[in-house]
Amino acid sequence: MRRKMDFKEQAANKIIGEIKGLKSIQTPAYVCDLAALRRNLSIAQEIKARTGAKIMLATKAFSQFSVFPYMKEVLDGTTASGLYEARLGHEHFGGEVHAYSPAFDEREIEALLPIITHLYFNSVSQMYRFLPRVKTARPGIKIGLRVNPQISLVKNSALYDPSAPNSRFGVKKADLTDEIMAQIDILHFHNLCENPVEDSEALIGHLTQNFGPYLERIAHVNLGGGHYFTAPGYDLERFVTALKCFKERFACELTLEPGGALVYDAGYLVTRVLDIFEADNENMAVLDTSASAHMPDVLEVPYRPSLRGGGIAGEKPHTYRLGGRTCMTGDVIGVYSFDEPLAIGDMLIFTDMAQYTMVKNTNFNGVPLPDIGILHESGRYEMVRKFGYEDFAGRLS
Repeated sequence: MRRKMDFKEQAANKIIGEIKGLKSIQTPAYVCDLAALRRNLSIAQEIKARTGAKIMLATKAFSQFSVFPYMKEVLDGTTASGLYEARLGHEHFGGEVHAYSPAFDEREIEALLPIITHLYFNSVSQMYRFLPRVKTARPGIKIGLRVNPQISLVKNSALYDPSAPNSRFGVKKADLTDEIMAQIDILHFHNLCENPVEDSEALIGHLTQNFGPYLERIAHVNLGGGHYFTAPGYDLERFVTALKCFKERFACELTLEPGGALVYDAGYLVTRVLDIFEADNENMAVLDTSASAHMPDVLEVPYRPSLRGGGIAGEKPHTYRLGGRTCMTGDVIGVYSFDEPLAIGDMLIFTDMAQYTMVKNTNFNGVPLPDIGILHESGRYEMVRKFGYEDFAGRLS
């Protein structure tokens, strides 16, 4: 999940420049910017080269498999939160396929066994329930156990804090008995959500101080995702130093599984203005997209997405409340100001729209899903997927 705007304010109003390939496309459309994606991947490559860590794509945040060929040039594989994500990673990405879920059932385990390389259990009961079958069918699969380190570092909302009170994620330190430790290959600590480097350092320091005896016995540690190493102002040197010290201290294989960091500011939601009117002395503009259906984190986090050329209310001469096209009263993207008055048909480009959009969108109200496209480094736009009525109806009966 993404944070509120306070952490990304530097990026909110940056000048992106002319995006020539997007001028005439049909909207709405999600567009992955390959140049920006490669920029993020180059940072991941540097982390890998300097620390020896493996980096996996968390497909729960981004699953546009049409750009997987570019990502697998750098990354070591994918990490899935469910069967379908694991299958997508296996079929379209390759490399290692890690799978985790708060709870598996028998059918999922049977379907996962032929396609995954790493399996993480969330509880001791799940581990004992399925481990005999896993070891019989696929003795080479690496077994991990998720641990709740009980340190709350996600500050924007308890909804996204894996260590919040009554969290259902992971076992506690007291559960790591000798018998349990003997059954597993990996300790998994996924405890961050778009956190700055000081929180990654705090997590690593907490693990070193409180889990040292367990870390000394294990050959592989997964530090999860949420390390937001591509965000503006992120001190990469501090992150690399912390990872290297941890890896050397415990002589372990190290894995990271970022999602949002790999596609930070590497995608757009391109939309157009359908209608403009005044209500309660405020200028309203209705777009051909929807916060509720196409960018749900706007309402769930909530946060105000960046808009190319758009300022905060009153910053520029012309202010509008931008609304979506569903009948939900709260389907409002935010209030923005512009240098010139908006007109029907104007194109608006929301930025940082690769993460948690395509993977969470809906057809609520029968609103069509946005196209999916790629903006190539040459400026050429490639539309790779268009959705129609059959996609809507096929989910309902």
